[in-house]
Amino acid sequence: MSDNKHKPETAELNPFESILSTMNEAGGFTVSVLTSSEGLPIATVPSSYSSDLAAAMVALLQRASNDAQCQLGMAEVDEVTIRDHDHVRLVCRYFTVGHRSVGADAPTGRTRLILATLVPPGCYYRRVTNQAVEQIKQLLS
Repeated sequence: MSDNKHKPETAELNPFESILSTMNEAGGFTVSVLTSSEGLPIATVPSSYSSDLAAAMVALLQRASNDAQCQLGMAEVDEVTIRDHDHVRLVCRYFTVGHRSVGADAPTGRTRLILATLVPPGCYYRRVTNQAVEQIKQLLS
């Protein structure tokens, strides 16, 4: 009997986990997490990775990018990347889902999400993460 704390391969993934799992496989990524802009985890793949730790890192980067955006007068940030000495990158892609409401006083009904992934050295990520972002947007529309 195994001590493995990973989900069994036969366990069903929710739609977000399925998108992240496909993205990880296509990109060769080690872990991915989808969070709200407040850092609340929505999905983490593999599930054995600490979603709370990942969400905390993403929230920290969100605050840092917001500060930089405000202080430097930049447009809305859509990506933040941190690279370590081993060339592993933590890539955070920011995107908005939902529809804008009509009228000046109407709530927007839009939600900002963050897709974060650990990208090994030599792996490309932009096309694969773009595809995942589009699938998440379709899922939530």
